[in-house]
Amino acid sequence: MRAPPPLALEDTAVGIPPGTLLVKLDDLPEHGGKDIVFREGTHRLQLLVQRFDGQFHVYENRCPHAGTPLNLFGDRFLDTTNKRLICRTHGALFDPLTGLCVRGPCKGDHLRAVAFEVRDGGLYSL
Repeated sequence: MRAPPPLALEDTAVGIPPGTLLVKLDDLPEHGGKDIVFREGTHRLQLLVQRFDGQFHVYENRCPHAGTPLNLFGDRFLDTTNKRLICRTHGALFDPLTGLCVRGPCKGDHLRAVAFEVRDGGLYSL
């Protein structure tokens, strides 16, 4: 299955405009993960940021199988080997570089990538 196109945050119910700061790079913990939540009225959008192999990756924090957030504990998204993103609900494993589910009930599906850019010491929505 092909990965869906990156999510433009302005097209979500929360309507995050391009150029919105998602996270300052200095605010990322040593393990590189960060849970980010945006709200607009009753609408909620949850994102995950993961620094992996010197690159930054932003995905919608929603398992394609269960629809639940991936977080294990707070801002932790990596499994015990620190090589795969893991869904806390059912243990599905995802490639942190591509968002591809490599093990679990959603094998072959992808996390939804988010369109962003790195500039001025932060990650910003496109």
